Amino acid sequence: MIIPLSKIILPVFVVLMFSANGYGQNKKEKPENILFAASGYTFPYDVTKPDFRMTLPNDLIEISGLCWMEENKIACIQDEDGVIFILNLADKEIERKIEFEDDGDYEGIELVGDDAWILKSNGNLYRVKNWLDDKERSTKKYETKLSKKNDCEGLGYDFEHNSLLIACKGFPHLDEDEEGHSLKAIYHFDLKEKELDKKPVYTIDLEQVKYYKKYNTMTTWGVEILSLIDESKGDVSFQPSGIAVHPKTGNIYVTGAVGDLIIVLHPSGEILAMIALDTSKFRQPEGICFDPEGNLYISNEGNDSRANLMKFQPKK
Repeated sequence: MIIPLSKIILPVFVVLMFSANGYGQNKKEKPENILFAASGYTFPYDVTKPDFRMTLPNDLIEISGLCWMEENKIACIQDEDGVIFILNLADKEIERKIEFEDDGDYEGIELVGDDAWILKSNGNLYRVKNWLDDKERSTKKYETKLSKKNDCEGLGYDFEHNSLLIACKGFPHLDEDEEGHSLKAIYHFDLKEKELDKKPVYTIDLEQVKYYKKYNTMTTWGVEILSLIDESKGDVSFQPSGIAVHPKTGNIYVTGAVGDLIIVLHPSGEILAMIALDTSKFRQPEGICFDPEGNLYISNEGNDSRANLMKFQPKK
C-alpha cells in the first residue's frame, strides 16, 4: 500500500511546530494569553474565567453562529440544518426551532429589526423576514460575489454603517488572480442596497499574527509547508470563524478556531489586541456575540463531545 506523502508530512510538521515552540509535555508555564495590545488599549475581558458556562443540547453540537436576541435569549444556528434555534439561557434549553431553508452549511446569524440574516459558507445570505411570525415569515436568498473558495465563516452587524460584516476563513479576494496567501479578509454587505463591496473593508495580515505569536524559524517553515499541502485551508496561523461588533465601543472582535485567537480591530482597521485562547476551554470557538451591556458570549462546537456556551463580563 502506498501512503500519500501528505499523510506522512502533515503529522511530522504538526509535531515540529508545537515542540519547536515549547508546547511539549514538559512545558510547565503557559505563555501570557495577551499576545499583543496596542498602546493605551486594555482588553476588557478575562477569557480564562467565564462568568457563566452551559453545556448545549445535542441539537447544537455543531453550533456555528449566535446573536443576542433579548434578556436570557440567544438566537443561534448550526452548520447542517436550515433552522434557527432560540436558546433560553435561564432554562438552559432550546425554547423554539424555526425552519427557514433546506439543510446546508450555515455559519453565521444576525438579527436586524424584524429580520434574521443567515450566512452560508459559499457566501450566500438568507434574509428571513419577520422571522418570529409564523404567518408572515418569508425567506429570500441573496447571492454575493463570494464563493466556496472564500469559505465564509463569520457574520456580524455593523450598526454604524447598517451593513453586515462577512469574515472569510479562506481566500481573501473576489478576483482569484490576486495574491492572498498572507491575508484574511472581512467584507461589507450593504443592507440598504443589498450589495457586497468589491474590496474587503478590513484585512488581517498573517505575518503580523505570526510575529506576535513569536513563531521561530522552524514553526514558520512548518506553517508554510502545511499551507502548501492543503491549499484549501491555507495559512493555519489564524482563520476567522466568528465576528461581532462591540455595542459600546464599535470595536470588531474576530475569533479564530484555527489559530486559537481573538483579534480585536478598531473600526479604522488597526489591530488593537491579539488574545490567545486556551484550547482546553475553547475546543472550537465558532460563535461570538455581545448583549447590549457589553457582555461577551462565545460558543464552541462539540465535535466528539458536547458543545458549550460561555459568558464573560467586562472587567471592573
